[in-house]
Amino acid sequence: MGRLALIAASLIFCISLSACQKAAEAPEAESTAVLHLPITSVVSQTLSEQLALPAFVLALPDHSVKVSPGVAGKIVDVMVAPGQHVARGQIIAKLDNRQMADQANSARAKVLVAKAGVQQAETNLMLAKNTAERNAKLVQQDVGAAKDLVAAKSQVETAYAQLIAARAQVADASAASEASQAQLTYTVVKSPIDGVVAQRFLNISDSADTTTPIVQIVSLSKVVIEASLPTSQPANINPGQTATITAISLPGRHLTGRVQSINPVTDNQGTTFGVRIFCDNPDYVLKEGMPVIATIVTAVHAHAVVVPVTALVDDPANPQKKMVYVFKDGKVNRADVTVGIQKDNRVEIVSGLAPGQQIVASGAYGIPDGTAVEAQVESLHADSKITSKSN
Repeated sequence: MGRLALIAASLIFCISLSACQKAAEAPEAESTAVLHLPITSVVSQTLSEQLALPAFVLALPDHSVKVSPGVAGKIVDVMVAPGQHVARGQIIAKLDNRQMADQANSARAKVLVAKAGVQQAETNLMLAKNTAERNAKLVQQDVGAAKDLVAAKSQVETAYAQLIAARAQVADASAASEASQAQLTYTVVKSPIDGVVAQRFLNISDSADTTTPIVQIVSLSKVVIEASLPTSQPANINPGQTATITAISLPGRHLTGRVQSINPVTDNQGTTFGVRIFCDNPDYVLKEGMPVIATIVTAVHAHAVVVPVTALVDDPANPQKKMVYVFKDGKVNRADVTVGIQKDNRVEIVSGLAPGQQIVASGAYGIPDGTAVEAQVESLHADSKITSKSN
């Protein structure tokens, strides 16, 4: 029994000794922390400097009209409805014209009577002249009385005066006839422009006059965008610059306009200038009075050095300054930068970086210089065309 115990103790000792030897032979585990951060390349792009202004839509001058009749009368027919497209010269309403038609017929009859009077006066003048010529020959032949010649000449003068008066009557009657015919024409109300009926104010049997509109017609194939530029906002806006028109009610739609003029006078409060933009509206998606945003390109920076906005980090020593983390040889180091314009999620770097350098795209703050970083491979800022790269 003692011998067995001795053998067991020897085995335990050997196993323990072997384990200690293996532990001694194994190297000490070493672990170093490596940050995993997205890395992107500094690129050169064209950036446009833009100014977004609140605005609203207006119809062009003379492209939004309220149509009234040329004469007063009772409406007997309205031939258009809101939303209907109408052409210039298209009939939109009619007034009761019976009385005016009678007056026009009477005026035309007076013209005929007056013209008949002219014909009679011309005949009388011709007869008077013939009589005067006969009497003149008789007096020359000493067979006629001088008093008869005097009377004949007087008749010629009288006939001539009557002809002048008859012609004047024709002129007066014709003018009256034209006026009555014009009044009759005014009872048919026509559209003065191509456009769409925006509102209908009167219906059949309503009374209308020259100051009461029947409908409003608007042409919006082209519109005016009236934008407001704050007087406190420094901006280099000039006629001819491009403007992009967007609206909350039109997601995804971008219409292109052009600056037409800048009002030289401020509003009543002296806080804004008016900026007028002409814009095509081919699908009539812009409505009169609609609020929109006018984004005007005020400058273009070609070959700008561009990085994602998320790459910028506040300088701990001076929060007014910016810096980025440059990635090189598997490590990052801070670099002070001067920023320029910003568009969406891109920002221009005026100084401190060059195209082709690699930087931390996001998530870098408070990292000591020389920190080891492993680049993440992922797509960043796809809409700004800046893509991350692995080292």
